[in-house]
Amino acid sequence: MEPVPKATKLMHISDLHLGKNLHGYSLLEDQKYILNEILDAIKTEKPDALIIAGDVYDKSIPREDAVSLFSDFLDSAEKECDIFIISGNHDSGRRLDFCSGILGRSRIFISGTFGGKMDCISLEDGYGKLNIFMLPYVKPSAVRPFFDGSTIVNPDDALSLIIEASGVRPEERNVLIAHQFFLDSEILPVQCESETSRASVGGLDCMSSKLLDAFDYAALGHIHSPQSIGRETVRYCGSPLKYSLSECGNDKSITIVELHEKNRTEIRTVPLKPLRDVAAVIGTFNEILETAKNSPWLKECYVGVILTEHVSDPDVKLKELFDYILSIEFRIPSEERAAGEISLDDVREKDSMTLFREFFSKYAGRELSDYQQSILLDIISEEEK
Repeated sequence: MEPVPKATKLMHISDLHLGKNLHGYSLLEDQKYILNEILDAIKTEKPDALIIAGDVYDKSIPREDAVSLFSDFLDSAEKECDIFIISGNHDSGRRLDFCSGILGRSRIFISGTFGGKMDCISLEDGYGKLNIFMLPYVKPSAVRPFFDGSTIVNPDDALSLIIEASGVRPEERNVLIAHQFFLDSEILPVQCESETSRASVGGLDCMSSKLLDAFDYAALGHIHSPQSIGRETVRYCGSPLKYSLSECGNDKSITIVELHEKNRTEIRTVPLKPLRDVAAVIGTFNEILETAKNSPWLKECYVGVILTEHVSDPDVKLKELFDYILSIEFRIPSEERAAGEISLDDVREKDSMTLFREFFSKYAGRELSDYQQSILLDIISEEEK
């Protein structure tokens, strides 16, 4: 019996956003914790390569402690496998490219800026050659100078020219690393027909996932929720941490990809558990108090609170229940809102300062401070001018 050829195993992560703050809280401790989890997974899974599909940092000029954290991570990870890194829309491609030539000799491949075609690194396994194409975040306007005379109306045109110029051969085994917004064109055809009607997320115009047919796997970054687009092998791995309250219900994970012969790719995920989770609680104050008692783990979570009744000094009372409060929102039932509504005549009889003071008191559960009133007076005076 012939031995089974060795496949290439890839570990796919993206959107680290190192240095990010969440509603004023530094996440550096949380990010260090999750990077250590990823390192543990690398040692367990033993991938041939780690893919980081953009948004390494949260800012184009990253914090020094964020750079140090990523440097320490790379120092540990490169001992275990090859590493492929591209820039995202939050990164500075040129800064990410720093020393990329030297790092490449250590099998840390970085593609931060677009130079007319994609960088391509080829690996070898039991099935032959596997091409890794690296496409850093790029706008159509940045593509046009490299294709003088070609018509680029929308992002699809730009990507088609890039793929052609990069020498992608559909009959070979190919992997794409990209940080762009892709949609399944069969599901949303109208939104991808022209530049003016094109959908976008986070400032990135959509591209059709049909353009990726030549790739056995597309390792995508930018969307923070794990999901596949069009087919299972065109995949956003999602961010390793929850970076907003909208992600409360999302489970975070690492994507593991094994590439065998052409057109046979296996995908699975490894769950990630954060140092502190992100959660939302809703109800009256007594209901939230009961929730906190029954779920003591919430105390150390990043918590968004939605109150369904008026509470005086809610921030003081809620800080006794939760260590990390992201936001406090009032969502009063409609019948109670109706009882407190004022007529148009009432509005006409009151000045702007009085109206805002009453509004703030009603929904925040406290009065404006003297300092807040002085700021508001300045704003009203400027608007009246």
